[in-house]
Amino acid sequence: MAVNQMPRAEEGQLLWPEVGSSDFLKFDFGGTAYESELQKNQARAKNLSAIKCMVKTIGPLGGSVDEALGVRVMWMEHDFAFFGGSLGCAEGEKLTRGFEYAKQHGLPVVVKCASGGARMHEGTLSLMQMAKISCAVAALGSAGLPFLTLLVDPCYGGVSASYAMQADVRIGAARGRLGFSGPQVILNTQFSMHQDSYDRTCPDEFQSNEFGLHHGVVDVVVPPEDMESVAWQVLSVLAAKPQRPPSTSTKITEFASGSPDYLKSRGLDRYDSTDILKQLSVRFIDLGGDGKGPHGLDKCLRCGLATLQSGRSVVVMRCCKGHTPVDREKHNHAMPAPAGYRTALRFFDLAERFGLPVVTLVDTVGAWPSFAAEMAGQSEAIATNLTKMGGLKVPIVTIIVGEGGSGGALAIAMGNKIGMLSKAYYSTITPEGAASILGRYKDDDHKKVQFPEDCMALASKQNIYAPQLKELGVIDEVIWEKDGEDCNEFPATMSNISAFVEASLQELADMDQSKLVEQRYQKFRNMGKFKEYSPEEREALTSAPAEQKSKRQRSVPTPPKLLTFLTEQTMKGDSSFFKGKGPKDCPRNCYLKVEPEPAAKPERNAKQILDEEGPEAMAKWVRATSKERILVTDTTLRDAHQSLVATRMRTADMLKAAPEMSKHLHQYFSLECWGGATFDVAYRFLNEDAFRRLEELRAAIPNICTQMLLRGANGVGYKSYPDNVVEEFVRQAATSGMDVFRIFDCFNDVEQMKVSINAVRKMKKVAEIAMCFTGDFLSPDEKIYTLDYYKDLCQKCVDAGAHMIAIKDMAGLLRPAHAAPMIQVIRSVTDLPIHFHTHNTSSAQLATLHAMADAGCDIVDGCFAAFADGTSQPSLNAFLATMEGRPRDPKINYRKLEGLDAYWSSVRDMYSPFESGMKAMTARVFQHQVPGGQYSNMYAQCHALGGDNWDHILQMYADVNMWCGDIVKVTPSSKAVGDIALFLVKQGIEPNDFDNMPKMQALHWPQSAIELARGEMGTPHFGFPRRMQDAILKGQLKPMEGRPGDTLAPEDFEKVKAAMKAEFGKEPTSEDMNAFLMYPGVFRDYMKHLAKVGPLATCLPTGAFFYGLTVHETIEFEVPGPNVVEAEAQANAALPRTKATITLNRVGPLEHDFMRTCEWLVDGVAYPVSIYDPPPGAASYKGPMADPSKKSHVACPLPGVIKTSIKEGAEVKKDDLLFTVVAMKMEVLVRAPADCTILEVCIAVDDEVVDGALLAKLEL
Repeated sequence: MAVNQMPRAEEGQLLWPEVGSSDFLKFDFGGTAYESELQKNQARAKNLSAIKCMVKTIGPLGGSVDEALGVRVMWMEHDFAFFGGSLGCAEGEKLTRGFEYAKQHGLPVVVKCASGGARMHEGTLSLMQMAKISCAVAALGSAGLPFLTLLVDPCYGGVSASYAMQADVRIGAARGRLGFSGPQVILNTQFSMHQDSYDRTCPDEFQSNEFGLHHGVVDVVVPPEDMESVAWQVLSVLAAKPQRPPSTSTKITEFASGSPDYLKSRGLDRYDSTDILKQLSVRFIDLGGDGKGPHGLDKCLRCGLATLQSGRSVVVMRCCKGHTPVDREKHNHAMPAPAGYRTALRFFDLAERFGLPVVTLVDTVGAWPSFAAEMAGQSEAIATNLTKMGGLKVPIVTIIVGEGGSGGALAIAMGNKIGMLSKAYYSTITPEGAASILGRYKDDDHKKVQFPEDCMALASKQNIYAPQLKELGVIDEVIWEKDGEDCNEFPATMSNISAFVEASLQELADMDQSKLVEQRYQKFRNMGKFKEYSPEEREALTSAPAEQKSKRQRSVPTPPKLLTFLTEQTMKGDSSFFKGKGPKDCPRNCYLKVEPEPAAKPERNAKQILDEEGPEAMAKWVRATSKERILVTDTTLRDAHQSLVATRMRTADMLKAAPEMSKHLHQYFSLECWGGATFDVAYRFLNEDAFRRLEELRAAIPNICTQMLLRGANGVGYKSYPDNVVEEFVRQAATSGMDVFRIFDCFNDVEQMKVSINAVRKMKKVAEIAMCFTGDFLSPDEKIYTLDYYKDLCQKCVDAGAHMIAIKDMAGLLRPAHAAPMIQVIRSVTDLPIHFHTHNTSSAQLATLHAMADAGCDIVDGCFAAFADGTSQPSLNAFLATMEGRPRDPKINYRKLEGLDAYWSSVRDMYSPFESGMKAMTARVFQHQVPGGQYSNMYAQCHALGGDNWDHILQMYADVNMWCGDIVKVTPSSKAVGDIALFLVKQGIEPNDFDNMPKMQALHWPQSAIELARGEMGTPHFGFPRRMQDAILKGQLKPMEGRPGDTLAPEDFEKVKAAMKAEFGKEPTSEDMNAFLMYPGVFRDYMKHLAKVGPLATCLPTGAFFYGLTVHETIEFEVPGPNVVEAEAQANAALPRTKATITLNRVGPLEHDFMRTCEWLVDGVAYPVSIYDPPPGAASYKGPMADPSKKSHVACPLPGVIKTSIKEGAEVKKDDLLFTVVAMKMEVLVRAPADCTILEVCIAVDDEVVDGALLAKLEL
């Protein structure tokens, strides 16, 4: 089959061999000249450029063929041996001449592409060849001539990004490489030469012709030796001369038809579009996708070129279906995606360009209903096809083969002629879809029977069958099917299909383009049945009173407030299980396995002596008892979890262990379970009442002394309080169940502790006065914290009324060699019991405990092994085991503790996101001196502030300590040092800036830094360095003189209670008042949280409390009341407890305004809860940002929450307070930079802000 009558003399003759590459830039790099390289390549390739051009006849088997069968083409190919087939000026010229020659002589073009891209040696002109050739490609297309590319190995860069991908059909060689940027370019630019990262990210079969086929940019992939034959097959259709096929039978035979049944259209053994196409054509080539990617090859809707039995050349579109469940799955259950419709659009264009009729074989249940399809623009893809078909200038013949599902079918079904197999259906909605909307069923049993009958009835009512649709004018012909035929053999039915196709094509062949378009327009213009009403009828119908249809109000119960909390934790929690961020090995709940054993008669212990005889008698009992066995205190319930998991342990987890602790730890001196950071964290992060925790633990463990940490004049806060506030707090703590008060001052100032000591003694509880240990008195360089210092300090403690002396080694700096000298110096002053507390950050402290035991210490602190070591205390399990057989053996069977330890191990797993990240203990603590109890909390602060520079923070902590004068670092002084370190790193300050006073004074210092420098926490016995105070106080604030409590006015408790009642709307308890006095801001937030989420959050299992739920997860827990709703309403913790259940049924999709609805089941009742849930990136701060260049802008110094704000219009002086920003436990005061007026406040109290957010605009 010859396209033209070109002289055979030109066959195979190289055209324009004189055109060759030249070194017009005189390019020379790395000692290699382009000209010399050109000469080498020209000699090797026996050609002057990388392109060969010739006129060639191709045939079905490749090679030379006779003129009658072959297709004559302009053949151009890259020679990869010549500079890797790269595109230079000579190559661009020859290719352009080839396209021009083909246009002039009416030849199709085939280009065999094998190239590394544009040739860099020829600079920007080589790039311009892409544009030059593209113009020639466009000119060829305007002449209606086909263009094919054969993509051999490799095809990269400027060639792939121009004519290689501009072809009408792209034929790829198997395993050939194809892409724009080469792998090395991607590796270098996107992965910084990290090969492992590249390998992990690289898609399968990347940059191959197969990859291109799967993504719709390559039409077909074949072995290299078959490419020419496939090209001939394509051109035999695209370049075929119009001809009138021989006359064939076009009569359709009518067969008997039973009752219509739409289900027959879905049978697995029914012939599908592929079966029909095989018999309809003598030759068919299935081509690729939409030509654009990335998901351009559809599973269902495929297109190609066919030569029919009659010899006609056509474009064919078909819905693939298959005959097995595997086939159906492979073809997406006959549901096209947007890529399929866009593939059809591409082939509509191809058909129109080459004047080919289109045959569409429709068999789809409908367009693919999916997130992916909607995101890819399903509606647009269908709509665009409808418009395209409306104006297509070639014939369209459509057959509804099986299912004609709605718009998904119509998108390729606007034929000039439409036939429909007699057992097919064609509808706006499936019968099942219609029945699900219109059907009404009493229950599931009724639906099982009635639903199929409704489907059949609705199918007929909607007129979806072929005879009905022919009567309505939707189709032109019923193509009758013969009963008994299936996909294996259907000759009679196939004969009718062929007759319809041929008759339709014959009829349409006589129409020119305008008539085809007009015929199609009139065909669909005339579809539809309606009535035109007379004016009287219209008036009568539209003026009649409208029937008021009562709206059914859907009753949605008000969700319990607890669901607000659970929804927020599920959707927004930093470690949300639902978001896949939860701890992997986290048990959803923990239970303590109790081994039954007979109750032994308890020995007299410290608690019994204290209750019966008082603290002095108990102290004497400790001294007497400890001569035989050293006593122990367990810190698991306070300092251990404070040190390891940021103080996050919840009361619920403590209470589960309480009965077993009461039974097995009776011989312990005490359980440290309260005070310190646990107090404010309970309110701040755990939504708990700290006093209730103490009362519940006291009730659950009545036989062992409770112990707390009291910060002297600082109470359990981070500043000094009026004396009567501290006294009242001690009274309430003792009333709620506290026995032993470990009292300390962050600067070892006994004067700061006396109010607490006297208050404890007044309540007849134990005043254990702590000496905070720091420094190294064994070192000759130690000038501050010497043995004489501790001797003098001990004497002051005794004189102040201590019942016991504690050595509080908060950072774990006391080494084994310190033990004996320390005990000896204390014994030189007093015979009171000595209680040692340490942290095992360095891993040396088990040895220190033994040294303390050997030296005569009376009591040592430790904790269960599961919560031991690292920044926590040493393991009591290990201490008890290693003391067996030694003098002063505690005589406690460590084996009896293993059940409890196993429980605590599971509990710790639930808190893993709060771990410090410290994988091994480190002696570096002797350098940075961070207290163990502060370490994990400060680590959490560091990450909350967006930092990942923990090592820098630790070094800055040590530097800040020396800047402050090498102070004792324990709460609150340690927190202030930590806040300053975090703040300075966040602000980019380095230690060499400490003497840059203007720079240091320009900072908005954290409130804790100001309180430290002023002496509000107390003052070291040697005072603060002047440069530190000047930098923080800026000469505006004066340091306090004397004891802070002496200058603080007493609180009026009745006035405070009245104010609380007015603010919170209920009568405050004594416990509430004490919490408010310690932390007014934290308590306010706690009350706001209670109002928002209710009182039951503390009842939740720990996993749900911190990390939310996953879909379909159910939690069980107990609430005080008959059910969740009533327990929440009554808010009475004293009520009997009942088991409750909550299930997360569903997390709905993100809707407008980033709202999402979660569906919950609470005690069997369903509740929807909506939440604002912006996706990543959209959640970024939406408020205005400060412009650093504008002095009138007040910028936020760190991310956090606004707690106080100045009012607009206020006139302020330099350094007046404008805003308070709180981040974790750090409070930063933003002050006025100069005298000014507040023009605009850009935030509100309780707003979350980011670093650099615009807080206010000033008029300076």
